[in-house]
Amino acid sequence: MKKIEYSIKTVSNCLIGNQTESFSIGGVDQATTMDENGNPMIHGSAIKGALRNMVREQDNQMKKTKELMKIILEDIKQKYDELEEHVKERDAIQKVIKKVEEICQLPVKAEYIFGIEGINNAPRLFFSDLRIMKESKNQDYFLIDTKNALEEKEGEILSRPRTYKVLKPGIKLKGYIVFQDFEQYSELLGDLFRELKEVLLLFNEGMYGLGNSKSRGYGRIEVLEKNIISK
Repeated sequence: MKKIEYSIKTVSNCLIGNQTESFSIGGVDQATTMDENGNPMIHGSAIKGALRNMVREQDNQMKKTKELMKIILEDIKQKYDELEEHVKERDAIQKVIKKVEEICQLPVKAEYIFGIEGINNAPRLFFSDLRIMKESKNQDYFLIDTKNALEEKEGEILSRPRTYKVLKPGIKLKGYIVFQDFEQYSELLGDLFRELKEVLLLFNEGMYGLGNSKSRGYGRIEVLEKNIISK
């Protein structure tokens, strides 16, 4: 199993998740997700969604990733062509073959590394949840922040305060990305590692954020370059 281990540090307040809870002041509208021990965590789906969007926007820069995905698609088509001759459920097999053929006729996309709709067994990336790093444990993780939300009701603009329990700046979390079912392509993964690392580091430029309410200034993170390790 090949994987990338990486760590992040919050740079701004971060609201990641959609957890609600009560507290002594009267409750919060939205809170960062916590794990079973009450520590903040970031679901793998959150970082996957953000990174997929970034890869989509950086598609032209990920030439080696697209070359690898083209090889993978050709291998999948060949496998299903061979299966078609030996199974009774040919209709199901032919649907997959047709899907692969359709995809192969289009420009290959780098985002296929996250999975391909309609092809369940294609190699893909699996994202773990991000958990608190040892050096950040037992800190005061959270801040209570209030912002006004504008709502229109019967032609009148109303300002309603909303309260958030956010992850404060300076908190470090770590996780990993597994290259699921890429075993037979292990010799080609070096360039994929490099291109994916370059996309991860775009978080550090401040163009991309993570989580909710990014338009309100939340969600800036730094990916700790020295902690990105491929195994």
